Amino acid sequence: MFSTINPVRLLRALNMNHTIGWRSSRRALAAWTLIEMMVAVGISTFVLAALGSTYLFIGRTMDATANYEELDRQSRNAIDMITSDIRQCGHMTAFSTNSLSFTNLDGSSLQFSWDGTNLLTYTNASTNLAGCPRGGTLLKGCSFLQFSIFQRNPVSGTTMTFTSTTNAALAKVVVMDWTCRRTNYLTLKDTESVQTAKVVMRN
Repeated sequence: MFSTINPVRLLRALNMNHTIGWRSSRRALAAWTLIEMMVAVGISTFVLAALGSTYLFIGRTMDATANYEELDRQSRNAIDMITSDIRQCGHMTAFSTNSLSFTNLDGSSLQFSWDGTNLLTYTNASTNLAGCPRGGTLLKGCSFLQFSIFQRNPVSGTTMTFTSTTNAALAKVVVMDWTCRRTNYLTLKDTESVQTAKVVMRN
């Protein structure tokens, strides 16, 4: 009626089920293979390199933009100061390509001087003008600057072309050309600002 269970077969069946379950658990807990690890490292390296390049590009752009803004602000302030002081002075007393000297209406001195490598400085000793006496540095990082002077009367047939002169007593127009530089530290390259200004003396 009832079949007899062979103990040997029963033990083999139980042992086989245990082995299959152990192998499945081992597969589930197994670590990455070498190929999988290499692929993951390669993808991570590519992503990090792309992020690093983007960060450097943004940093360089912002650094250059900040330098341009600073150079423009410095040049605007210098032009405003130089224009205001020269227009209110009496007359020019001395001229060279890197310095100008004037006498104010109250007899005091007005001077602009470039050191040839870096700084444009000025001194206004007037006691009659607002904010004077005053002085200081107008431009920093100035790698080039040149003053030119001209007579008041324009060249015949023109309206804004004046006759050049080196005689300070005849000067009525001052032209200034300069270049300022600042280093972009992320690229070790220079940002340049090139400016030109023309001022007509009123007196």
